[in-house]
Amino acid sequence: MNEALTIFKALSDDARLRIVRALQDKEMYVELLAERLQLSPATVSFHMKKLVAAGLVNARKEQYYTIYSIRREAFEMRVNDIVQEPDGQDAAERQREEMYRRKVLRSFMPDGYCERLPVQMKKRVIIYEEIYRLFEPGRDYPEREVNEIIAKVHDDFCLVRRALIELGWMTRERGVYRLVGDGETPPATVYME
Repeated sequence: MNEALTIFKALSDDARLRIVRALQDKEMYVELLAERLQLSPATVSFHMKKLVAAGLVNARKEQYYTIYSIRREAFEMRVNDIVQEPDGQDAAERQREEMYRRKVLRSFMPDGYCERLPVQMKKRVIIYEEIYRLFEPGRDYPEREVNEIIAKVHDDFCLVRRALIELGWMTRERGVYRLVGDGETPPATVYME
């Protein structure tokens, strides 16, 4: 199971939150926690298993008792640290995205030219990204030159030029166009599906 899900599930119960709050003051054993929180020892034991499994609480044996304490480092993590995907999953996701991108390009730009733009915006943005990479960053382009560059890839240069501006990948001021970004990776896009 996903580690983030385990942590959030462990903290989603009122009794477990009360136990965590009590353990922040000092380490305790089940019977003491049960007395302080007015819960049965069996209930406290049940919740302690969940907190230990989630890595939020440590347990150590001391004579006849199991002493529980907060894992401070677990509570010092930021939410972003918890929900972030492990490296292997990020790499797998990037690989799936790249395979999808290649599939779209094979379908709509098999020879580097796009006869018809995809209807689905997610796919269309992939075509726009290829066109974006044809422009140099930091350079001013007159409209005529922008049209010529786009026309090498797609006939409707007006539509594509407008889309590059609407996506925030290009600016237009007094008939002069300029690329936004590094020319390799377009600025983040919100899909307009």
